[in-house]
Amino acid sequence: MIKALIYCRVSSQRQVDEGHGLEGQEKRCRDYAKARGYSVVGVFKDEGVSGGVIDRPGMQRLLSQLEHETETVIVLIDDIKRLARDVQGHFTLKTAIYSRNAKLESPSHKFEDSPEGKFVETVLAGAAELERNQNKLQVINRMRARLELGYWPFMPPLALKNVKDPVYGKILTPVEPHASVIKKAIESYRDGVLNTQDDVKRFLHEEYKKHGLPNRPSLSTTKQILVNPLYAGFIEYEKWGVPFKKAQHEGFISIKTFNAVQERLQRRTKPWKRRDYSKDFPLRPFVLCDACGKPMTSSWNRGRSARYPNYFCRHKGCKYNWKVISKYKLESEFEQVLSHSKPLGEYIDLAKDIFEEQWELRLQTYTERRTGLRKEIQEADESIKSYLLRIRKSKDEDIIAAYEDEIRELKHNKVIAEAELGKKRYTNEEFGTAIGKVFDTLRDPMSMWKSEDYNDKKTILFMYFGEELRYDYEMGFGTACLAYPVKLISDLGQAKNGSVEMSGSDPESENRLKKHLQA
Repeated sequence: MIKALIYCRVSSQRQVDEGHGLEGQEKRCRDYAKARGYSVVGVFKDEGVSGGVIDRPGMQRLLSQLEHETETVIVLIDDIKRLARDVQGHFTLKTAIYSRNAKLESPSHKFEDSPEGKFVETVLAGAAELERNQNKLQVINRMRARLELGYWPFMPPLALKNVKDPVYGKILTPVEPHASVIKKAIESYRDGVLNTQDDVKRFLHEEYKKHGLPNRPSLSTTKQILVNPLYAGFIEYEKWGVPFKKAQHEGFISIKTFNAVQERLQRRTKPWKRRDYSKDFPLRPFVLCDACGKPMTSSWNRGRSARYPNYFCRHKGCKYNWKVISKYKLESEFEQVLSHSKPLGEYIDLAKDIFEEQWELRLQTYTERRTGLRKEIQEADESIKSYLLRIRKSKDEDIIAAYEDEIRELKHNKVIAEAELGKKRYTNEEFGTAIGKVFDTLRDPMSMWKSEDYNDKKTILFMYFGEELRYDYEMGFGTACLAYPVKLISDLGQAKNGSVEMSGSDPESENRLKKHLQA
C-alpha cells in the first residue's frame, strides 16, 4: 500500500485547549486515505502555531521523516490553509515536500501541475494570506479600542493577571504574593533604600526565595518593573498612539510613587559605583587590555622605598599577565585621548542652538495642547450639566439612558484630559540649567575629569565614550568609540563646514539630530 503522512495545524492555543480542529482534520484525512487505499504511517501536528510561520516543529519533523523514506509518500492536509497562510510560505513548504520525493493531497483540493491548476492553487493561497491579514487587522483594531478605553489587551506583566468581569470583560488584577513583593521593591527604590537596579534585582531574589516563588526576575525584567505604569493603575502604549492615562484597573502603587521612581531613573545624577571603587584609579574597569580584551585592574605596589600606583592585566593566558603600567603614564595618555575627542566649540554652540530651537517648538506645542485640554475639560463640564438638566426634565427611559451614556463618555474623556494635563513637564529654568551644565561639560571635559569627585570622573567616561577603551602596552590607547551624542555633534559641525555629504537644503547630521530630538 502507498504510505501517507498526515499534517494538522491550528493557529491558536484556545483551539488546542478546547480540543477543536486537530481531531477533525485528522479524521477527514484518515477517511480520505482509507477511500484511496493509503496506509497512514504517521501524524504530525503543530498546535497553536500561526500559518505565517514556516519553521514549525511539526512540519520540520514531517520533513525529517520524508528524508528517510525510500518510496514516494503522500502528505495529506485537510485544507490548503493548513499548509500556510501566505503565498510565499505555501510554495516554500510545497517545494520542500516535493523535493523529498513526496506529493501533496487534500480532501478539499486537487493539486495539479497544469497551468490552470497552479493558478487556482496560487489564488487559494493568496486568499488564505488575505484572510490572515484581515483577521490580524481586526484583532489589532479590537486591541487598540480596548487600550483607548483603558484596558490592557496584551500579556499581563509580572504580579498582574486578567480576570473576567461580567461587565468590562478582562481586567487586570494583582496576584499575591508577587504584588506585595514588587510593591515593596519599588517603594524601597523610591526611598533610596535600594540604590541601583541591581540592588532591586537582588532584593526581589531574596523575597522570592523567602516566599518560595519560582522564576526569579532577571535584570531586564527588573528594569521593566520599575518603568511599568500598569502597577500604578495607568496605561500607555506609544506604538499605537495611546497616551499615558488612567486605566480601568486599580494599581497597587500610587501614581506619586511611580513618578518619583521615573524621576530617579531619568536623572542619573550618580553613575553606578563598583563595590571596590577607588578615586585613585578612576579608569578601572573602563580600560581593557588590548591583548585579551579583559578589564585591567589596579593597585598600589610596594617598591624599595615607596608605594607606586599601577594599572595591570591579571588574566591567565594573556601575554601581559601581571605586566604593570604606571597610573600617571596611562592616565596622562587618557587625558590626551579625551582632549582630542572634545568637539570644537563652534560645533557645540551649533548643537545647543538646535536643542534650544527644538525646545521652543515643543514648549509652544505643549502650551497649545494644555490650552486645548483645559477647554475640553470646561466643555465636558458644561455638557454634563446640560445633560443632567435634560434628564431632570425627561420622563422617557430610553432618552434618559441615552443621556446617561453620553455623560459616562464625557466623564471618561474628562479623566483622560485631566491625567494628561497633570503630567509634570520641565520648566524653562530647569531646561536652561540642565542644557547649560551639559554643554559646559562638553566644552571643557577636563575640568570635570580633574574633579576630586569619583562620580564626576565616571560621568565624563559615560558621556564621551560609547564603549570601553583598549590599551596596548607598546602602542598606548587605540581608536576611541565616541558616545552617540558626542559623535553626532561632531558630524553636525563637519556637515555645516561642508566636509561631509549634504542632504537637500539641510545637512544630514542636522536632520539626524532634529529627528533624534523629535523622537
